[in-house]
Amino acid sequence: MTDRVCRECGITQTQITAGVTDINGDPMCFADDDLCSWCQEHIQRQLEVDAARYRFLRNRQTRQVDFAAGGLFAGRIPENLIIGGEDLDRAIDTELGVDISHEEPLERRLAACLSECIDTPLMTGSLGGDARIPSQIRLGFFRPDIADRAAELLEEAGV
Repeated sequence: MTDRVCRECGITQTQITAGVTDINGDPMCFADDDLCSWCQEHIQRQLEVDAARYRFLRNRQTRQVDFAAGGLFAGRIPENLIIGGEDLDRAIDTELGVDISHEEPLERRLAACLSECIDTPLMTGSLGGDARIPSQIRLGFFRPDIADRAAELLEEAGV
């Protein structure tokens, strides 16, 4: 039978059987056919750290106010575009060649809905009954404060 060898550190089954312990003094074993228990734990810790790093970048807000504050962001070159959230997930999946269907990000769907609420006429007709003078009444006619705030939010969201 061939002696197993850890693909990460090179320790062999023979060395482990002879009583080799890890840095904590715990007896080592093979956690997988080609991975010792110490390396498996080390790789798991690295994966957890990497996941936390990715979550930090993924969850950064991508609004103008956040860019002005500075910090670390993920981006797309040559477009010089800062991305995060589901956009970052999609970009990484595309670069890796992974075909995963993604729903449009919630922020973008909400922004599109808000934009439609502002831009869609509530009523259309003609001014003074003259068919040659079309008119449209929008939300801003009744509540300009809401329409102005919606426009500010859309601008802040970069839509």
